[in-house]
Amino acid sequence: MQRSITKAAEKKPGINILSIDLEDWFLSYDSSQISYDKWPLLESRVEQNTRTILDLLARHNQKATFFILGWIAEHHQELIKEISDAGHEIGYHSYHHAIPVNQGKEAFEDDLVKGLSLLEKITGKPVRLYRAPMFSLCNASAWTIPILLKHGITISSSYKSHHPFNNHRIPSSPFYFEHEGRQLMELPLNRMRFPLLNLVYTGSGYFRMLPLWLIKFLFDRNTYNMTYFHPRDFDENVPFTSLLPAYRNWMNSFGNSTTSIKLEELLKLFPFLTLSEAASQLKYSDMPLVKI
Repeated sequence: MQRSITKAAEKKPGINILSIDLEDWFLSYDSSQISYDKWPLLESRVEQNTRTILDLLARHNQKATFFILGWIAEHHQELIKEISDAGHEIGYHSYHHAIPVNQGKEAFEDDLVKGLSLLEKITGKPVRLYRAPMFSLCNASAWTIPILLKHGITISSSYKSHHPFNNHRIPSSPFYFEHEGRQLMELPLNRMRFPLLNLVYTGSGYFRMLPLWLIKFLFDRNTYNMTYFHPRDFDENVPFTSLLPAYRNWMNSFGNSTTSIKLEELLKLFPFLTLSEAASQLKYSDMPLVKI
């Protein structure tokens, strides 16, 4: 499968996007630290933490895109319906947080079909958005794009902007894929480029660790910002478990008391959109094209 990038000026569309990855506190990385068969043994805090987010968004009359883990949807169907009924947008985030490149084509497609079917059954609405765990799509998993298109996905947020010293460059603003005449818009995770470092500042642990003044400065400086949060980011009492290494337990809770305060400040200062709202403001002719 050959990939070619049509050069185009990277135009910054002047949009800030608000997205939530709906997972529980004990999930980490690609689920390798705690296998999903052990998840039912751990205290679930996803409902109370998600309602903290829903309350904050309601206070500001703000909608967000929620990327739902299939396992969470299976075990918390009323929560998913509550999110959808509140007018928030629903996307899919894999069933057990497995990295697509490690799954292979058949397992990835089975996972996709299973999760989309479940979400559509719960909400009564078709699901057209997808986010790969850990924004992990890459050159080696380009085969996912035709599969996503085949099953009705029109918007993805699955890549991290990347500016290495080779030809595999991922833009720091929206681009799109084209396959057999169909388009898949990609709204990547943007990162600030520094020597030897691509800095994330728009979500999760990075957002919790950085001071508010710096976050506001970077949001103001960059006119495309893809935020992403997890329910645990808002939890000031994340449990400790010996099933996770010490550094992961620390990462789960560091700075959590600041998340709501910082996000609330940003909601006062900047307009935010769901992914579909952002996509509606973009023109394919203004974005880089990746042919597959």
